[in-house]
Amino acid sequence: MNSLARERVDGLLDRIWQYRVGLVVAPAGSGKSTLLAGFSATANVPVAWYRAESWDAKTVTLLNHLCSAFTSALGPIPDGWNSVETAARALEAWGGRRALLVIDDLHTLEDTPAELTLERLIDYAPPSITFLIGSRALPGFNLSRLRVSGSLLEIGSEDLRFRSWEVERLFRDLYREPLPPEELAELARRTEGWAAGLQLFHLATTGKSALERRRILTALGTRSRLTREYLTRNVLDQLPADLRWFLVRTCVMTRLTGPLCDAFLERSGSQQLLQELERRQIFTTATDDRGGYRYHEVLRSHLEQVLMEELGEIQARAAYRRAGSLLERSGALPEAVQAYSRGEDWEAVDRLVHHQGGELLEGPGTWIDALPPALLRQDPWLMLGSARRHRAEGRWREAIEAYQRAEHVFGSSDAGLICAGERKALAGWLEPAPMPGNDWAGLLRKAVAHDPLAAKQLAGQLPEATGTLTIGVVCLLAGQLDQARRHLNTVADSREATPALATAARLWAGVAALLSGDLQGAFDVEESAEDAEALGLGWLARLARAALVLAHRPGSDVEAEGLRAACERDGDRWGNALTALMIGWASLYAGHHAVSVLEQATDGFHRLGAGVLEAWSRALLSLSLARAVAPEAREAALQAEHLARYSGTPGARYFPYLALAEIEPERGDEYRGLALAVQEECGLAPLATSAPVSPPENVIPIGVVRSAPSLSLRCFGGFSIAIKGRPVDLSAVKPRARAVLRLLA
Repeated sequence: MNSLARERVDGLLDRIWQYRVGLVVAPAGSGKSTLLAGFSATANVPVAWYRAESWDAKTVTLLNHLCSAFTSALGPIPDGWNSVETAARALEAWGGRRALLVIDDLHTLEDTPAELTLERLIDYAPPSITFLIGSRALPGFNLSRLRVSGSLLEIGSEDLRFRSWEVERLFRDLYREPLPPEELAELARRTEGWAAGLQLFHLATTGKSALERRRILTALGTRSRLTREYLTRNVLDQLPADLRWFLVRTCVMTRLTGPLCDAFLERSGSQQLLQELERRQIFTTATDDRGGYRYHEVLRSHLEQVLMEELGEIQARAAYRRAGSLLERSGALPEAVQAYSRGEDWEAVDRLVHHQGGELLEGPGTWIDALPPALLRQDPWLMLGSARRHRAEGRWREAIEAYQRAEHVFGSSDAGLICAGERKALAGWLEPAPMPGNDWAGLLRKAVAHDPLAAKQLAGQLPEATGTLTIGVVCLLAGQLDQARRHLNTVADSREATPALATAARLWAGVAALLSGDLQGAFDVEESAEDAEALGLGWLARLARAALVLAHRPGSDVEAEGLRAACERDGDRWGNALTALMIGWASLYAGHHAVSVLEQATDGFHRLGAGVLEAWSRALLSLSLARAVAPEAREAALQAEHLARYSGTPGARYFPYLALAEIEPERGDEYRGLALAVQEECGLAPLATSAPVSPPENVIPIGVVRSAPSLSLRCFGGFSIAIKGRPVDLSAVKPRARAVLRLLA
């Protein structure tokens, strides 16, 4: 079976042994069967496999199939299963420790005696049997009881959805047909990571030219024959007539609620239909806990084409315009703009953007990606939105150009000043010698250039969430990992932080954890990658995926190199240099040489005017050169140690000290002692050295705040002095001096 190994999803199923039942529920084509088959093939236990069919609805029929499946997996067991009780006794007779029953396509037994029988078997079967079920719809089991008892592992469509980086790996590693970054981004957006959609696109484009592939991508979901056939046969044709009619008629709205649909259709009962569509997993997802829903983009695009065929172009456009009006009145402004645009009501689009452009751009802004490119060049608010999308995706040169166009049209208005401020702040990150302000972004720009800890005091004057985030990042830059984690986790868990700030904080908190040797930080990094992608923060998501190389997972180095290549193609200089630094860091800790990638990181940071990050990359480079026995290693180590001091980056001295210990073995103990002092003070993960570390007694490196190891003085709860851990006898101290000591106590 050819499939892409997805550690993220496989890791979810690996936890199944802690549960009684694993339930994988997702729409058709989401990769359920592939996941179940892959897990079964690698499970180190006997696996019984049964694929449900609609004609297996009777209890006896189901039990006969299960008996055959278990006999094939476990060997001879009592047969003649005519009831749940006899089946349970037969399984109890098996003397094994653990076995797995996999049931695929359980939705075909919905509302049948067989479904009830399976629920009873789950209750009656011995604890040695674990159940793994795949279905397009939630079964009619008492799931709440399983949830409350902690017996149910649930995996849904959101878990199975291919993330953008997984789409890239799919086409690069499995299909062997890597796609350009812009096509990958559009494919991920149009398919929303739907496995069948990605496979159908691959089948439709194999052997095609780049121009033809681009045409197929543009038509995906609407004029794509393979997609239309799949959705018609596996989704629409399986639905009752009322649900199908409801789906087609309401596809004109990208945000759905019961009241909105009732008003649009001039009828009642829409909320119940939306709930039924979600229960059936018909590409319908709840967006909040207040009754909001949305259709999957591939299905919605297909439904639009069906609507056009059923109503005709004129009536379909009228439906979009009416939907836009209802969405606007409900406050769903981005969705209203999309509906007006599809209905070609450009007057309404202009009115809405002109009068409420600022409010429109308060959210993530991903809705702009669906608008016609020509429209983005006509209105200054859309130019501003386009600039922010470029900024979020790491296309900073394009962002600055879009800011300039919007600024020119807005003139000296408040909106023009907003454009100018955001443009200047972004431009500062592309200039080697900027003049940043004292907002949080400006302080961070100063911090990556020189003396990051100098920004802590100013950061304390900022609003709580942004100020704490800034403090956390500057601590990370200086190498104070424990402090960085504390501040960043505070922001990540704060209700005051915006989703974007919380996501950034979680990413850097995870990175700080990984740098300190805590591999649990990988979970924070993964979560931040998913959150960033959902928020339309492509640059942050890409950086988070690259940061997983620090967790030393199999294949993470290859993925990080691929992400770095994508940064280079996109002209993302910061992403390129940061990814190179993380690759070099991980390589060094893995015991590999990393001279080339660290040289490139060093050069990149130097050109960007990021002296602090250059200090870290030079520090790592010095140790890599020392391990490679390069003739310039000693000079590189001395320069790296000097730059770490000069740039206010005390933690970076750890690596040149280790380098000097290898280069000058006669002073090895001294340098290793200095390295140990820095490592313990900063919380860096220890790096394997060629000799045991024995820190020189009472040596305190300059610039490292650390208490002397030889003396302990206690003034509270009794006075005492200890030297090297041994208490000092104070009986020989003169009486007057002892009286002073008692006063101190």
